[in-house]
Amino acid sequence: MKKYQKIDAEDLHYLKASDRHPANTYFHFSFANFYDPNKMNFGVLRVINDDDVKPDSGFTTHPHDNMEIFSYVIDGKLTHRDSAGNHEILSRGNVQCISAGTGVTHSELNEQADWCRFLQIWITPDERALAVRYDIHKYSSSDRKNKLLQIMTSSKRKDKAPLYVHQDINAYVSELTEKETNVSFLLDGGRQAYVYCFEGSVSIDKYPTLGERDSLKISGHATLDFSLTSEQAHFIIIEMPQD
Repeated sequence: MKKYQKIDAEDLHYLKASDRHPANTYFHFSFANFYDPNKMNFGVLRVINDDDVKPDSGFTTHPHDNMEIFSYVIDGKLTHRDSAGNHEILSRGNVQCISAGTGVTHSELNEQADWCRFLQIWITPDERALAVRYDIHKYSSSDRKNKLLQIMTSSKRKDKAPLYVHQDINAYVSELTEKETNVSFLLDGGRQAYVYCFEGSVSIDKYPTLGERDSLKISGHATLDFSLTSEQAHFIIIEMPQD
């Protein structure tokens, strides 16, 4: 049976950048010192943090294990370093993916003079103690402009996207810039999706309109038709098995 719930931007937990925290962060789910038993996860989706990191600041070296983590850069430049020897600089529309598995340390820094905004997304893996892995793909703006771009898939369907995680999920982004353009997404029965509009606003036919930082949880068979209600909009869809 199809069901859905809109999450308004003001319902997200907000932590302002300070001497103790390097970013203006909107938390979708419980994370670190923020705990809400009603906001623990949505299926295998464990974390979405919308981080706008101060200039010359960031998340210094820290450990992870047994988690699939990917990041989507919205603005600025994000510098990644990890204990496996990887060092990358990501800009708008670039995606990185970490299988933390047996354990890795990494830093995510904004080493620039301007702010850097990115989405940090955690997925519960389908196995524990996986080999540590890092990958990156630098998508172009034309890949996502006025179309739906699949940026992430499952390790069991590696042909569907350049990047994968060890879980049965798919992730898509779109940036709408043309009023006359509609983008459609088909959600199959037995699946669920989390939609997050992080720039601008979109109308979804037969469903609530999403303003900036609004989200939609939806489960069961559905067709989502997106169109612009602002000059530009940018959103992500994370699709997974239904709870």
